[in-house]
Amino acid sequence: MTAHALLSASGSKRWLSCTPSARLEATLPEQKKAPGSFDHSAEGTLAHTLAEVKLRFQLNQIGQEEYDDEVQKVKESEYYNDELEEYVDNYVVYVRSQIGEHDKPLFEQRVDFSEWVPDGFGTADVVVLSKYSIRVIDLKFGRGVPVSAIDNTQLRLYALGAYAKFKEEYPDIKEVIYTIHQPRLDSISSDGTSVAKLIDWANYFVKPKAKKAWTGTGDFLPGDWCQFCRAKATCKARSDFVDEIAKLDFRPAPLLDDEEIRLVFSKVSQLKSYVNDIETYVTQKAIEENVVPIGFKLVVPKGHRKITDFSLAETVLVENGFNKNDLYEHKPKSVPQIVKLGKKGQIENILKDLIVRPDSAPKLVPDSSIEDFAE
Repeated sequence: MTAHALLSASGSKRWLSCTPSARLEATLPEQKKAPGSFDHSAEGTLAHTLAEVKLRFQLNQIGQEEYDDEVQKVKESEYYNDELEEYVDNYVVYVRSQIGEHDKPLFEQRVDFSEWVPDGFGTADVVVLSKYSIRVIDLKFGRGVPVSAIDNTQLRLYALGAYAKFKEEYPDIKEVIYTIHQPRLDSISSDGTSVAKLIDWANYFVKPKAKKAWTGTGDFLPGDWCQFCRAKATCKARSDFVDEIAKLDFRPAPLLDDEEIRLVFSKVSQLKSYVNDIETYVTQKAIEENVVPIGFKLVVPKGHRKITDFSLAETVLVENGFNKNDLYEHKPKSVPQIVKLGKKGQIENILKDLIVRPDSAPKLVPDSSIEDFAE
């Protein structure tokens, strides 16, 4: 069994909608992060780790010494800060509020739904077992758009796996409830269903779709689930879909009827997403394989100026007669704001090497030295 299931719960919306995508993705490398980019996945993992430690300690599943050791490890991470801990505490308080006196809470619980999905397994953040119900709670730490628990296939599969695992221990379970908590967005969304309906969904919808996904059969179907697909930039079906919309999009709006305008407008986000995916793919190919499209060149633009050691810069400027309070507006001012405090070039001469202009991420730009190749 692999560390990551081919038909994972987290990717279920994609492979349930576009069944051949799972096998196609398995042939492609994982997209690399741009150098110096923030690792949101690592931050999310750290938040989950801290939440688990806090919950297990508060519910007497670990002792003080283990708790202190684990928290210290978390705080040594570059992604730890007071804001992260505050949001995690918010989530922990909510989870605690959902655990009854006689309930059995489990954290980072591995669940298996392979009865319906080949090699199907996953790890649920929180599973709360009660006499008549199972509650699944999932922490989403991103600050993007809210993720709804309504008809959420990932949480449904977690609930399905939890039921399969604990149905003998809790034979009276009649319903499942699942919740997504996004503390950075102050968003809590819940949904639920009866065990009978969940099993019907698994038997008559999930199982046949999973069979196609496992064998790589079925039709490619583009949609909002393309966002995290490894093939999103090079998928022919997605390109064809975008082309059809673009044919309408490039016609003058007055020539479109109301239904055509509604269709284009409803797909605007997907069109933008597709263009961004193509740009990222082509740029990475240029950086990693030196494959640069004809008519373009790869450049490394200079980023915004930064002060490498603000505390030292503050000391140097104060020694040169500047007011410390002028360097802040709730937080340290930017370099352009600070240089305006002195005469032209004065601040730069004082701080010298403390001001740097690091390179930004490489990008492709039209090469003006190459003639237009279009006929």
